[in-house]
Amino acid sequence: MSDLSWIYSYGFLGIRLFELPSLLICLLLILSAGYIFNVPRKYQVILVLHSFLPFILNDVLFSASYMPDQFKYWRGVNYIRSGEIGFLDALTDPGNVLQASALLALIPFPTPVSIISLGFYNTFLYIILFLILYVKKIFTNVSIWFYLLFPSAALYTALSLRETLIFFFMIMTIVYARESKIIKSVLCIVPVYLIKFQNFFILGPIILLYFIFDVARKGMGLTKALVISAIGLAALILSAPIAIPIVNSARVSMFVEDGGDPANISVISGVGDFVFQGLTSALYFLSKPLPWEASSALQFVQSFENLIVLAILFLITRQAWQKRPDKLAFWLLFMALGMSVYGLVVANYGTAVRYRYAFVVIYVLFVCADCNVQKLYTKKKRPSQTNQPVTHDKVGRT
Repeated sequence: MSDLSWIYSYGFLGIRLFELPSLLICLLLILSAGYIFNVPRKYQVILVLHSFLPFILNDVLFSASYMPDQFKYWRGVNYIRSGEIGFLDALTDPGNVLQASALLALIPFPTPVSIISLGFYNTFLYIILFLILYVKKIFTNVSIWFYLLFPSAALYTALSLRETLIFFFMIMTIVYARESKIIKSVLCIVPVYLIKFQNFFILGPIILLYFIFDVARKGMGLTKALVISAIGLAALILSAPIAIPIVNSARVSMFVEDGGDPANISVISGVGDFVFQGLTSALYFLSKPLPWEASSALQFVQSFENLIVLAILFLITRQAWQKRPDKLAFWLLFMALGMSVYGLVVANYGTAVRYRYAFVVIYVLFVCADCNVQKLYTKKKRPSQTNQPVTHDKVGRT
């Protein structure tokens, strides 16, 4: 295959001219699907604006080299599209870059001429996912705006990374689990295993519990949630002698991979430290970087985003607790498991944001859907209003 760097001879504007067909595909999808499914214009406008994001991220808001993994996926898709690497060979490759590239290569878009191109591939997936959630009436008045306006989701679904694939298949796995479509749910979780096995081992047990307890209809119940939490704590303690070396190795490897000095990363020192960090890492992982920990302008912005998101999560959780604590208990387990696992092994702040956003969006989507959270807060009713019936309309219902 010819040198892929030829595109850079066309300059800043020239590169983006080559991406116009991909932009037009995204816009056409929004307008046509918006008309067919009667999507309100305000949501279409946000999706249209999102479609322009790939143009203004790499080498505009930050250098493309800030997230060098993008180049790996760009080359991988080109190698597969050109025939230099067979699709099945890529899909069965022991690494996860070519596997993700193989799945991206299936998206019906022009061959990527630059890393901006895959940003449009991911934007296409983001739009498709929105339409699926909208048509299936999973969105509520709260979750639809969170999906559209969550800055981290907008950022990472417009870059040339595998995170949008993971995001897409994780949500689809849960969507089909809620509908008790076991085969479709299993088919959607297989790609998660191929390209992000950690997420597979987090999501797999959760989906199994979802089926076993029929959470979509019956909820889990606080007693069951506490029993499962106690079992999880016992497993954490019993697995410590085996798990500590593995976790320490993963902590160091990920820290070095993100450009850190292995001498600067702290390792887990014993069973007590392992249990303590396992129990406390979830909240810290959910909130980092804090404003005083930010080392760049992007991280500083993300730190304030974290504070706002934490406030929104608190308000959503409070509403859900008042309405359906039995169903909320399940999603709290999901969030605690995901954040604890990554909290133990991820030290880099930027990586934390990148890995976290999918779990945050999933929590908001399905807590709001299962617990019918339509508002972030409700006003206290006057005594004369206590007997008045209250109705809630789901987004997308006619």
